[in-house]
Amino acid sequence: MLEFDDMPELPAGMVGLLEEALDACKGEARKLEEWWNPRVVVTNEARWIDGFSEDDLRGCLRFGADELRELMGLLEIPAFLWARGSTRRFRGEEAFLLLLRRLAGREKGVHHAVVFDRSPPAISEMYNVVLHHVYQHARVAMRLELWEDELPSFVEALHACGCPLPQCFGFIDGTMFDIRRPIVGQEAMYNGWKRRHKVKYQCVVLPNFLIGDWYGPATGRANDATMMAASGLIPRLEAMQERIEQQICLYGDAAYPLSDVLLRAPKGNNATTEELRLAEKMSKYRESVEWIFGKLGELWPFVTDVTRKATGSRATGKEDFVAALLTNYHTCAYGGVANQYFGVRPPTMSEYKRKYVRELHG
Repeated sequence: MLEFDDMPELPAGMVGLLEEALDACKGEARKLEEWWNPRVVVTNEARWIDGFSEDDLRGCLRFGADELRELMGLLEIPAFLWARGSTRRFRGEEAFLLLLRRLAGREKGVHHAVVFDRSPPAISEMYNVVLHHVYQHARVAMRLELWEDELPSFVEALHACGCPLPQCFGFIDGTMFDIRRPIVGQEAMYNGWKRRHKVKYQCVVLPNFLIGDWYGPATGRANDATMMAASGLIPRLEAMQERIEQQICLYGDAAYPLSDVLLRAPKGNNATTEELRLAEKMSKYRESVEWIFGKLGELWPFVTDVTRKATGSRATGKEDFVAALLTNYHTCAYGGVANQYFGVRPPTMSEYKRKYVRELHG
């Protein structure tokens, strides 16, 4: 057996190669450490829309410069926002850009500190205060009653597209977002079907490809019928039907309760041939709900990132509501796939704001 001192020496050329490889590995390790935990040196210099290129705005903030300025006016972003419980204030424009950047990506707060030249604690305060401000719009902007006068025209549009239900004006479905395992209420948030902890939302999609009604968050154990009852949507639909004096209905999957204003796909094995044929025809129209869920997740991947969904320690419900509202405004600005499919153009951003301005300031 060879002793250590008796081991043969490596050729000089091989030693040089190993040293170069070691130096390269150390360099990559330093880069990875800087990316994961960068040292932030800030000057607290505000960031403005003009400081980003148009491509960066559309890619990282989802809106162009002109649309961003209009959206800031419609959302009534003030010149300065004050952090609650603090004397620190932030420029409204910079705070709104941070909100969009955070929802549109999966970056850590420390990376936002690098982009916006603020300390991580300041980034957290700025994000929370602008999130709360925009949420005041989101909580009143997605109510089906706002579209009451347009419901007959939505019925006509769907009928013109070949929808076999002559009174249908929109579609309803639920969606779920993964969350981290909560400290309190684990059993209530656990969804046995997906075998994960979830929060659930109920969504009504209109032919103009806007979210007409958004309800939640509900626990992961809640099914579609439970959310329907909690939202009070059926009596609200019945009241709207009486006011407009026209038969209307939503269409959903088999999990929903059947009523005059809510029709559904057949349930169980006793469906007739006609019911199965109708469900097959309606499936291609009901897909619009899945399109809106896909658009929301594509525009704002932050809300689908399970590492960021910590109920009890984050305002996850506010973030989801705000993401849904921003999805509506994005459709108003740029349209969507369902607008061509159903032949109904979305309102402009200012037209959409006028829908809920009375409820916002009432």
